[in-house]
Amino acid sequence: MRFLRLLPLSLAALLVPAIALAHEVYVLPKDVIAHDLTMPPLQVFDIITAHTGQFFFWMFICMWAIFTILAISISKPIERHISPLLDRLKPYAPLVARLTLGVAITASGYFGALFGPELPLADFLHPVSAHAATILLIVCGTLITAGLFTRISAAILMLFYLMMWQHYGTYMLTYLNYFGEMTITLIVGNATFALDKYFHHLYPHMIHNIVAWLEKHSFLLLRVAFGSSLIYASMYAKLIHAQLAIDTVTRYNLTNYFPFDPGFIVLGAFCIELLLGLFFVFGIEVRFASLFLLFWLTLSLLYFGEAVWPHIILAGAAIAIFMHGYDKYTLQFGLMRMRYKGMHEPTL
Repeated sequence: MRFLRLLPLSLAALLVPAIALAHEVYVLPKDVIAHDLTMPPLQVFDIITAHTGQFFFWMFICMWAIFTILAISISKPIERHISPLLDRLKPYAPLVARLTLGVAITASGYFGALFGPELPLADFLHPVSAHAATILLIVCGTLITAGLFTRISAAILMLFYLMMWQHYGTYMLTYLNYFGEMTITLIVGNATFALDKYFHHLYPHMIHNIVAWLEKHSFLLLRVAFGSSLIYASMYAKLIHAQLAIDTVTRYNLTNYFPFDPGFIVLGAFCIELLLGLFFVFGIEVRFASLFLLFWLTLSLLYFGEAVWPHIILAGAAIAIFMHGYDKYTLQFGLMRMRYKGMHEPTL
């Protein structure tokens, strides 16, 4: 059990560069954001060249932590004690996903901005239309939370999301996690604890068959959408427009806590967020990735004093993925079952 003694050190080392996990567009003034968007991207190779020793040291620590978590995840004693508890959470994952979307959309309507504070409805809608959209969002969010007309409400929100692509373009990839939540809500709209279950028997038989097939893939879609949004957000604010993250580091004095060059901190945060997104997309250590994200999301909210409502979707999706755990489409579980037939899914 020597690796268990080394776990705290490994995890602490892994977490160090990730303090810049904030949405930079939420915490910086608008004039600073406008200026930073004109700046060049992160000079990755120059930073690595200037900090070669530090870069490879932290890369080694990250790899050590990943394999430590993997060792714990497939440990038989831990599996016997923890797996029964985790199995009880799995049926409630769709409920958490639905409630998350409902609350987040209701908050969007209340604050007059869809998905994030930098996307006010008045920016892309006529004032009259923006007011109507506010009411519609609150109604849809409330219905989804209650589980009534869930699929219709989710379909309306998906149209909203696709419509915003015309105005904001690829920036909407930042909020692909919303689309993933809408998709899973559309698929399992009549799940347990939803009022829609009383109308489920009215659906035609063909729709039943289609929905049953989609339900088997619902969390695959959520994982891929969630991970992809994390990857794009990290590339947008820490690679393509890296000055956003660098200004966040300097303005909030993060170098007082982590004695590194601001560029190196941003590079470390980018690498970890990129890795985190890939873990969700491919299904590797998904429960640990969820806990990791929740931990730093909480610290980010407390330290930067950000608005809570734009982060509801991140926290809720991470909790839902943690509760659901692995499926047959996750890379880690699939590879393990190829070697050990009939094995239980990994714990972390």
